[in-house]
Amino acid sequence: MSRVFEALTKASQERGRKAESSNNDLVHTIHDTVPTDGGAQKADFPSERRRKVDEARVSLPKAVGSPKSWRERLEELFFGWDLRRYETHPIVVLEEESAISEQYKILREQIKRLRAEAGIRTIAITSPVKRDGKTTVSVNLAAAIALEYEEKVILIDADLRAPSVHRYFNYEGPHGLTEYLSSNAVGSVKSLVRDTHVNGLLYIPAGKPTRFASELLAKDKMRRMIEEVHAEFPGHMVVIDSPPVLATPDPLVLSRQVDGVIMVIRARKTPKDYLAKALSAFSTNKILGIVLNGADLGIGSKYYYYYSSNGHG
Repeated sequence: MSRVFEALTKASQERGRKAESSNNDLVHTIHDTVPTDGGAQKADFPSERRRKVDEARVSLPKAVGSPKSWRERLEELFFGWDLRRYETHPIVVLEEESAISEQYKILREQIKRLRAEAGIRTIAITSPVKRDGKTTVSVNLAAAIALEYEEKVILIDADLRAPSVHRYFNYEGPHGLTEYLSSNAVGSVKSLVRDTHVNGLLYIPAGKPTRFASELLAKDKMRRMIEEVHAEFPGHMVVIDSPPVLATPDPLVLSRQVDGVIMVIRARKTPKDYLAKALSAFSTNKILGIVLNGADLGIGSKYYYYYSSNGHG
């Protein structure tokens, strides 16, 4: 009798182990196949169907960081970029219902008027000293112009000493304006131009930082390059990010090759005498206006305000 009891006990334990193993397999299958959006998924697939799901799952890229929202997925699907890659250097003009974005669009309209009335095609953007926000203004103004229907822009990073435009577009390529101007070879400007995630906006990276920026920018090759840009990309507005004018002679060199200059200053940071010195460094007819960056409207928002100092605005 005891042998029969032992046999029954052993059989019961064996069935328990099999059931536990089957449940564990089912749990693993559910965790592997349930979609990240929480939708229901039946676990007991036929073997052929399960094999196809496993193959499809292997081919998908692994998620990095937190799961993407439905909006981020739609942005990637329809626009082809992941905005989270640009969080460290955001292009704020792309934000919806943004006060800053609207101010850039006001600035864009002023530039468009100058373009129509005075034939302005190439502008350089500078500041008296570092950290006034001239690169931020350059990138966002170029993007604001490109957002207009059928408007196209080429943004040139001519801050050859401390380039930073590439960070807004997640580009780390080795070749740029420095290498182009340093070379004696005659190359096409098209080899320099890079695409961006903003439709209608192209840009030319600075390349490797150099101590001989003013000498390179003063070369006749730079003037010819700007002419070639307009020839190869007709109808494109050219926006050039240049170094601070009180720190280097580079903006003065560039001013001889552009139609006008926009000065960027930061509220509560740029001293008035610095602004006066920066403006006096250029010919009066070269200054298109001033952008006041980081001022507080008193409603918790930042703004960029355009003021034309030569009667155009």
